[in-house]
Amino acid sequence: MSARPLLLCALGSILASACSVPQTQGLPSKAKDFEATIAGVERNDPASPAVLNARLSYVEFLLSEAPHVPCAKLLERAQEQLGSVEANPKSRVMFPDGWARAADLDYRLYLARASCGAEEDRGNELRTGVATAQRAVELYRKVFDYRSMATMQVNVATVFHQLGDTAAAIVALETALDMDRQYGFPDEAAENYKLLLTWRGEPDDDERITALMQDFPKRSTSLQFGWGPSDAQITVENHRACLEDGQISSSRAAASFERHIGAENGGGWSISYEHHLTRYEPGVWPTTQGSPTPQTVFPPAQLPAAGFKVSAAGEFEGVTDAKALAARLTAKTEEIIRAAAPSGDQDHKLVNQALWTMTANFSPGMLEAQAAENYQLETAMWIGAKLEQGVWYETSAPLSLPGIPRVVVEQQLQFAFTRMVPCSAGAAAQCVEIVIRATPDKEALDQAMADYELVDYTASSNVRIVVEPATLLTYAREEWVDWYASIGDGKRNSLLQSEHLVSTTSYGAH
Repeated sequence: MSARPLLLCALGSILASACSVPQTQGLPSKAKDFEATIAGVERNDPASPAVLNARLSYVEFLLSEAPHVPCAKLLERAQEQLGSVEANPKSRVMFPDGWARAADLDYRLYLARASCGAEEDRGNELRTGVATAQRAVELYRKVFDYRSMATMQVNVATVFHQLGDTAAAIVALETALDMDRQYGFPDEAAENYKLLLTWRGEPDDDERITALMQDFPKRSTSLQFGWGPSDAQITVENHRACLEDGQISSSRAAASFERHIGAENGGGWSISYEHHLTRYEPGVWPTTQGSPTPQTVFPPAQLPAAGFKVSAAGEFEGVTDAKALAARLTAKTEEIIRAAAPSGDQDHKLVNQALWTMTANFSPGMLEAQAAENYQLETAMWIGAKLEQGVWYETSAPLSLPGIPRVVVEQQLQFAFTRMVPCSAGAAAQCVEIVIRATPDKEALDQAMADYELVDYTASSNVRIVVEPATLLTYAREEWVDWYASIGDGKRNSLLQSEHLVSTTSYGAH
């Protein structure tokens, strides 16, 4: 029997329960297919986030049908489904700062009510709808879905116009146009300029639109490796949330340390770190809602970095201090774990669990793999790249699975140069922002699931990096990750977890 993977929180038991299919009388015939799908997923794996996604897909279907049939029953059922998602603790773990898709559907629900409800309620539905749309704008921004963000901003403007507030509508639409220009959406900008002219009562012919689009920025970037000697301060903060046995636990890990890039004799660069552990919190002990003491622990977050070397051309040549760092890191982390351990019956068990996961995750091999993967995502894969703004490119790369860092599978990557930003607050230098979306390749994941006895596993990662194009020095990295795993061993054990990591680098002279 193969060894099981190490998961971030101890898996808890969830017992499946049968669900009856709700009545669909008065709803479109396809509604019964959605409800049967939802019931089937809940019956087979009630802890799976696929239940939430199935309910949201059902809401989308009901809203798409509402204009074509009597809408009262459809909107009532859509509200039931959306309310079920928002009340589910899984949604607070998968999307702890809010769910853009759910907010988007909530906005559409208010608009549908305004269209098919009583006339005297129309204004209130639209006013609530515009507030929901504004919330969705910010939620899409947080997860780097800028096109949906800009589209929702247009929706804000449209609802203001429906309310008869032309001035607010114009201001909101001008904000959407600013987004189009910043993020490089020319087709959307042309449509929005036409709408803006219409609302202003000005001519909106093709010649006028062409004139307004004449100075629309067309950006591209060429990324080159150009490291030089430099000193930098790095700060990392990591927030995790975990749902196990219906209980939500959260954790905060943080670190701050110095990085030095020095020239090697004969070419190439040596990257070393100092003060790894003087400002370090591994985030092992959680804050558990509804319980005075934790029932589980988080593995210590992999924040401190191992030193490494790269060639003059930027090729990764290997880690230089994995064994020494592993020894110091495990000693310091054990000290922190024991100092913060709770008292009570669970104390000894939880401490041993935390130390076991620490030893596995902080082995020299794991630190080497982490350093190589981080360098690949932040620097190596961009050397020599030429990217057009707003164009999504695709590639694949072997990466560790979220939540199971010892398992590496091929993952599909989509990435885009999204906008120009200052390299740091107040800096004159301009950096490029690149957004990366990673999902495990299905065939590779199926093989890994078979090898490690996983009944189900899903994951998604959205990464934002800010790099200087002339050097490929990284100034910021932000990452949203969520994953779900279940293991079958006579009874099903499952775990859902999300992670938000923010890393910033402040350089000295270079």
